[in-house]
Amino acid sequence: MNDDQTPPASAIERRQRLLNIMMREGGTWDWKRARETYLPRPDPRTVRRDLQLLCKARQIFRAENGEYQAAG
Repeated sequence: MNDDQTPPASAIERRQRLLNIMMREGGTWDWKRARETYLPRPDPRTVRRDLQLLCKARQIFRAENGEYQAAG
């Protein structure tokens, strides 16, 4: 299994993995696209919260259409 397939040990690790994938793949992300990167698939509220916390930490930002993009 590679790092993208191993379940994260913590919420911090889960958000870092999401950020890494967002940076690698680029584009805009809504919670549905982001949820596809999680194994196992969490509740949509978890995904939305992760996106909001990454945004609050200024690691991602909200695009004009309400989706998110990686800041770097």
